[in-house]
Amino acid sequence: MLLAPFSQANERLYEVFIKELQQKETREQALQKVDLVLESTLAPEEIAEVHHKVTVALKNDFKLEDAHRWAERFKQILLTYHLPQYEAKYSLTYGDLMLKEGKFSDAISYLDLAVSQLSALNMHRLLCHAYRFRAGAYKNNGSYKDAIESYELSIEVAKKYEFADLQVSSITQLADVYSDLSLPDKALKLLQQSIAVLKSQQQQNTALLAQVYYNLGGAHQVIGDHEKSLQAYQTAYNYDLESGAVVYSAYTLIRIGREQIKLKRFDEAQASFEKAYEIFESHKHTRNQGWAKSNLAELKLKEGNKTEAKAFVEQALELIDPIQSKVLYQETMTTYAQIVLPERAEFFIESMKQIVAEEEAYLGLKETALRVLKDAYSAQGDFESALNYQLQYTESKISQLEKEASQKALAYQLDTEYQKNQFELQSLKTQREVELAEQRIQQIVTAAGVGVLIIFLSAFLLLARNKRRALELEKQLLNKALDLKQQLLADISHELRTPLTVLKLHIESLEHNLVENPKQSYKVLNRRLDTLNTLIKDIYELAQADTGSLNLALERANAKQAFIGFVEDIDDFVTDEGLEFNANIELPDDLEIDIDVTRLAQVFNNLARNSVNYTDKPGEVSVDIGYRNQQLYCVIEDSSPGVDDEALGRLFERLFRCDKSRSRDLGGSGLGLSICQKLVELHGGNITVAHSELGGLKVSVIIPCE
Repeated sequence: MLLAPFSQANERLYEVFIKELQQKETREQALQKVDLVLESTLAPEEIAEVHHKVTVALKNDFKLEDAHRWAERFKQILLTYHLPQYEAKYSLTYGDLMLKEGKFSDAISYLDLAVSQLSALNMHRLLCHAYRFRAGAYKNNGSYKDAIESYELSIEVAKKYEFADLQVSSITQLADVYSDLSLPDKALKLLQQSIAVLKSQQQQNTALLAQVYYNLGGAHQVIGDHEKSLQAYQTAYNYDLESGAVVYSAYTLIRIGREQIKLKRFDEAQASFEKAYEIFESHKHTRNQGWAKSNLAELKLKEGNKTEAKAFVEQALELIDPIQSKVLYQETMTTYAQIVLPERAEFFIESMKQIVAEEEAYLGLKETALRVLKDAYSAQGDFESALNYQLQYTESKISQLEKEASQKALAYQLDTEYQKNQFELQSLKTQREVELAEQRIQQIVTAAGVGVLIIFLSAFLLLARNKRRALELEKQLLNKALDLKQQLLADISHELRTPLTVLKLHIESLEHNLVENPKQSYKVLNRRLDTLNTLIKDIYELAQADTGSLNLALERANAKQAFIGFVEDIDDFVTDEGLEFNANIELPDDLEIDIDVTRLAQVFNNLARNSVNYTDKPGEVSVDIGYRNQQLYCVIEDSSPGVDDEALGRLFERLFRCDKSRSRDLGGSGLGLSICQKLVELHGGNITVAHSELGGLKVSVIIPCE
């Protein structure tokens, strides 16, 4: 028991930790106390959950080195405990970690395993994530066909189990695949579908709407519709603000600014970039501050203001880490070269050659570097080298056009195959459904026949069993009633035999003149006749109560006056027997109650007689009468001697006496308390007995006053 508060405290610490870890605002605070949480008493599942949540949080915050360290710890936990659900979660989490690191082949292997594990465990929401992550790995690995199929599987699971948010995420990312394949019309159609799904929800997911409109802006940008692209980005920005995603709103502002440049709205673009910079600065995102400054440099270059452009680009290069943010640094260097050339031509020739030589550099960056090399060599007067790089740039553009055409053809082929497979799948499903329906009908008919037979047999058996039980119960009741009747007759015969024998002896003594004092004998005879009369009267009243023919003559009476009368009736009787009598009556003056005054007086007289007969002198009898909760309470107690526990439970049994010889001497029939119980119950109340603090018996009577 002493461990319970500590255990509860640990549970609270664990639960608070999980909640804080899931909130971005409190995540760092939670990570600082993770070791304290793990030192507390946790179940194996909770230990695994802590490792899983920490790994996911670090992965999503792109703290990949720390995420790797925790993933290894997570793996060691799973080697210690057999937890299939967490093994599946590990495969999913590590696969996504590989995806974020650009290790796409490794990511596909882990995510394939996650798909298999999650399917077997029916963990459908995480399965949806696994399909989606795997599709992303396929896409980045150049396997567009596999990517589309995996996205479609994710969408199918999301639809089936009504995961609207994951359905929209998968559709949105599938749209990106079609954008990469130069099919913006297909991408736009999917994004509009995502928006329709989101807006059909009772409660809008503003964060997802922001993501969808952000991608919609990208799709319009691909086809050169910068006005619609700008509108989509502005809508995404509004949803970012509504959902409280301030940092994401800064990303969107950069996109808005770039579209404003395309539309030659330079002042608006500058305001967008400066606002984005302020947000990144307030959140200490150094890399993104450099990104905003780089865009300001491009803007000033477009305006022809190379002085300000140079200042902005140099500030950007100071903020951007050339190793951690290599691509952005290279992009900014190409902008710098376009601003300062022909100055520092040798430096930029060397930098741009490194970009062109890199396999990982994306095509757009390489083409910009080729143009910078052409300009740098031209500035040096080396027109042959300049022409060479211009030709490379032209070949790259032609190759890009051919690739786009090939990708478009591939996309149409994949789409056609997908539609064909869907049609075949639907046909197979329909055929299978018909077969299953026929099987179900046959099974239903068979089951119905068997069911009817089983029901009939069960009903017959149940009826027979119930009838047998009823007969057995009836037999038991009859036997019990017969036993009670025989016992009652035997008890009554016994009770009558003793006074009749005494009467017979006294009569014979008087008849033969054997009595010295005839008057005394007549008194004894009279007393014995009274005893017989009392016994017969009590038996008659109990018989009436048992048959329901004992009726009360209820009348509306003032409770206080009535009970004062009852107490006064027994006061003289008790004190005349040499016992001290105390009474306490606390009843409202205006309390009215429906009672049979004669019968309740009989109850009081019976109880008082019992107290007098069974209380040693000098002794005490007390009566306490009160009223609360619309009930009238009456307690009669007497002093010693008391009764033992066994006898206490039998006091309401008919003809039961604790001290049989003493009871007969006092004229008791053994039926008084049974009669009191019946009369109180007829008034809707109850009567109980207990040991009294005075040393004798305590009788409590409760009568409702409603």
